[in-house]
Amino acid sequence: MPYTPGSGPDILSRLLSEEVGNEQGPIVVVENRPGAGTVVGTEVVQRAEPDGGTVLLVASSFVINPALHRGNYDPSKDFAPLCYLAATPMVLVVQGASPYKTLADLIAAARAHPGELAFASGGPGSSLHIAIEVLRRAANIDINYVPFGGTAPAVATLLGGHVAAVWADYPTVVAQLQAGTLRALVTTSHSRVETLPDVPTFAETGVSNYEADIFYGLVAPVKRPTPRWRNCQRRSRPRSRRR
Repeated sequence: MPYTPGSGPDILSRLLSEEVGNEQGPIVVVENRPGAGTVVGTEVVQRAEPDGGTVLLVASSFVINPALHRGNYDPSKDFAPLCYLAATPMVLVVQGASPYKTLADLIAAARAHPGELAFASGGPGSSLHIAIEVLRRAANIDINYVPFGGTAPAVATLLGGHVAAVWADYPTVVAQLQAGTLRALVTTSHSRVETLPDVPTFAETGVSNYEADIFYGLVAPVKRPTPRWRNCQRRSRPRSRRR
């Protein structure tokens, strides 16, 4: 699990582990290894024995990171896809008591105070981070970005009043939205989320036509060819022995 505990992917992984147990399958241990925009946990699984005992829950950042030259893995060569699990919308949230009632209010405040408002998300280079950059460019606003290892710590920072808004995966913030401690301003879905009927999509705001969901799936490490010892020895020979 390359995300922090309490995040949307983490919740999904624990639900999945329970279902595997209910089907009398193997005992599943969820090990959180967040960091570097999911690269840390991903590379842990990349190095694991390809015996079926270790699998990786991935989201959109799994294929985004290599395009940003982050991490030393190839999604198509180092991993074998197992299954597609689910998808979730992304939602921009502010404090429930915030003066920002709409996305237009938040954009107006950012324009009135350039460089002062901070937006946060879980994972630099993730779909949530990209959503912030899309908003920044589409609305032509000057804001600060604060990355976190997962949505849960980003939301905690928002509730503490240290950032103005957070782009979040919906499962992580659904409880706070229902309780009123958070307010949703916009989603990136194609159409309105059924449980958020009053929250417009990006396209409906007129700011951008951007739409995207976060996908979740499972992959496993694959067995790669072992290099010949002769070639390996030639590459790894220490300089001191060539003196």
